[in-house]
Amino acid sequence: MKRLFLYVFLLILMSGCVEKKIIDEISIILAVGFDQSDDKQMIGTFLTDNFMADKSITNQVFTSKASLRRDLVIKANRQASQPLVTGGLGVTVIGEEIGKRGIEDILDVYQRDVSIGARNYFVVSEGSAQKILQGQYGAEGSGTYLYNLLNNHIKIKDLPETNLHLLLYDYYQKGKDIYLPRLKQISNDQVEISGVSLFKKDKVVDVIPSEKMFFFRLLVDKHSEGNFSVPKKRNEKASIRGFHSKHEFKMSRKNPSEVTVQINIKGAIQEYTSKKLGQKVVKEIQKDLEKKVESECLKLVKNFQKKDIDPMGLGAFYKSRNRGFDFKKWEGDYKNLNVKIVCHVLIEETGISR
Repeated sequence: MKRLFLYVFLLILMSGCVEKKIIDEISIILAVGFDQSDDKQMIGTFLTDNFMADKSITNQVFTSKASLRRDLVIKANRQASQPLVTGGLGVTVIGEEIGKRGIEDILDVYQRDVSIGARNYFVVSEGSAQKILQGQYGAEGSGTYLYNLLNNHIKIKDLPETNLHLLLYDYYQKGKDIYLPRLKQISNDQVEISGVSLFKKDKVVDVIPSEKMFFFRLLVDKHSEGNFSVPKKRNEKASIRGFHSKHEFKMSRKNPSEVTVQINIKGAIQEYTSKKLGQKVVKEIQKDLEKKVESECLKLVKNFQKKDIDPMGLGAFYKSRNRGFDFKKWEGDYKNLNVKIVCHVLIEETGISR
């Protein structure tokens, strides 16, 4: 009984040491942006929500300039009537110029800040991050809108899974280069995912355009849902829904400098723009999609080798299968690696045809 009393006493004592923050007395940062200023300092943009009496939500943006990220928050707090806190941060926007110069310092700060959750999404902006965060998107507030935009594209569209946890894991492991979504502002109230930024170490060196994101995801991640249109002939097109895909690497035993990327796809035809959809046509659609995937994915891989970047993680794959793996030698081997793409498509059912 005395021991139980002691445990309860310690719990009460420890709970008194936790810093308490009442939600009505703080401003929660939902999104933050980083840009490079002309004098080589960093510009920070902090987005919060204001909840109005009529239950509507308005955006409030604070900007500051400093050399260190922590100083950006301190200076922005001078403009806020309530303390700014990062516990609800969901989106971090990297300005285009900082992306080209390198994000190592930002990643280093984020891995040390325990107040930022691992599900935070990192993105690169086309142009300045400040301009993106000053837009007015959605009735639920811009911060929530941007988070949901990224989250939905990961769940049901062509954006590979990404968050702070996965980003830091890939960044610090040898044999794989990181990639991040790109955001483009179309107007003050519209923003879109315009592609994927590819990095060499911590610098953006190339971009996957939006129309190639489907094939990029096949190489680096798996699809659990989604849709894709397969052009058959001049006036025919098939729409495949419920997309499920996965890939695996297979190293040749006879020739270590050759690797096969096996891509397996399952789906159902949702719509077909011709009159008849028989078994013969279904098989043709499967073959057409297989050829398209193999061709487009191979183009991407050859471009990766040309740019000397490895977003697929082939270096990490080879390291896991070779004791005493030499990364310096791998740098030369990677460019000459013979990569084969083999795709297998299975259409499990057919839907509406017209």
